Amino acid sequence: MQNKINKLFTKPEETLLKTLIGKTLIKIRHDRFDYSTVSFLRVTFFFENGEVYELENSTEPTDFMWDDYGEEDVAVFKIHKTEDKGINYNYGFDNYPSQIEMPINETIKDIVVIEDNVKSFDKANNNLISEYDYVKGLVVVFDGYKYCFHRGPWFSDDIVINRGETPETKIGNIDDDWEWGEDRYSVNTRTFRSLK
Repeated sequence: MQNKINKLFTKPEETLLKTLIGKTLIKIRHDRFDYSTVSFLRVTFFFENGEVYELENSTEPTDFMWDDYGEEDVAVFKIHKTEDKGINYNYGFDNYPSQIEMPINETIKDIVVIEDNVKSFDKANNNLISEYDYVKGLVVVFDGYKYCFHRGPWFSDDIVINRGETPETKIGNIDDDWEWGEDRYSVNTRTFRSLK
């Protein structure tokens, strides 16, 4: 079990996100919303200058916050430049969800990173056992509205997409993501950090 787990954006990823502020986002590609506003593993962003970026939420084995299970598959947000793979690309999955493209044609005014911090304590002595920092989501700010891309609990590789004046309010309470046994409790905090 690791005492400190850091799954925040890397410095290069954060630098990349900052370069997107002020650029015109032409469209986003995500799963077709048949039953919910969720996209499996990724959302693709297409910019006016021809650049394409992917917000990915994939799991990776991690020596996690409890020592009785060993490694867990933990979801991690990543952002990277990519090429357009086409709307029918299946990313190596036989039944990858159908994709749609949502026109945007707006300039990004700001990007807000939503970061969660979870500190797990031993109930018997109140000693800190483990701490976990991770990206819960991104808010992309346009003139008059926003898009929020966030994930569910620590194991979820889905990306929930909401749009509106305050879509980040639909994320839910950080405490709802964590259930502990009789011997542990956690102190959880959420931070909204503008990159502008």
